[in-house]
Amino acid sequence: MDSENASKMKIACIYSKRYESDTKRWINEMVDAGFSYMEIAVSYLPDDQTKQDEIISYALSSGLTLNLHAPFGINNISSSDLDRRASSVANVKHSIDLAAKHGLGTVTFHPGRLSDDSESADENWKEMISVVSDIAEYAKEKKVFVGIENMELRPYELVYTVDDLNRFAHLAEDNPYLGVTIDFSHYATLGIGMPDLNALKLPIYDVHLSQVVDGKPHGALVDEGGTLDIAEIFRSIFDYGYDGLVVLEQWSFLKESRELAEAVLS
Repeated sequence: MDSENASKMKIACIYSKRYESDTKRWINEMVDAGFSYMEIAVSYLPDDQTKQDEIISYALSSGLTLNLHAPFGINNISSSDLDRRASSVANVKHSIDLAAKHGLGTVTFHPGRLSDDSESADENWKEMISVVSDIAEYAKEKKVFVGIENMELRPYELVYTVDDLNRFAHLAEDNPYLGVTIDFSHYATLGIGMPDLNALKLPIYDVHLSQVVDGKPHGALVDEGGTLDIAEIFRSIFDYGYDGLVVLEQWSFLKESRELAEAVLS
């Protein structure tokens, strides 16, 4: 790959729960470690909206370029529990509001999933398409780019592959604000190779990268025994023409992993 353009890839860290009690320490440490880009997981921010604004403003004033990751975990935007579904969608929309307020880049959000074995995948997909359509229209109204993320192989998930992501493509035909977040570590848990980015029918607005060790995602890039070919992944991103953040979605050895990524790109 062209070294001049490759060197412009934006290697980002992720705001970590580990430092939740001392946000300035975390932000300062990442700036001192050489990061210029960060993705903030809104789940890890305080509930108080004033404090959320303070943390985001401090990160921006420290020179960081930011993306947001909408809340996850208990959230399920297509849950059969209508209260949970409503609160999950509200959480995604709040993340979009935060991004609009602070002029941030992209909000990543998780797709819906089944709650248990009794639920119909077809019915869940129907509801999920409707909900994602609503989220996409809200993002368009707020002029914030959103990326729906492919998930790791685990029970009850429905959105795993490029083909799964493409089921949302018709929602983006008249809406440039809806795209995808490609998580290469999640994809690797499927055991089917890396995603064919050229087969995507939606634009890539965010990229997550971590190492897979013993079949488990979110390892540090420098972890021994990792199965992902980091150079191959960067080549695929570069060939696709992606110029957004590449988020190291891991919680240890961030500086070392950034240095490894930069060495691969040099």
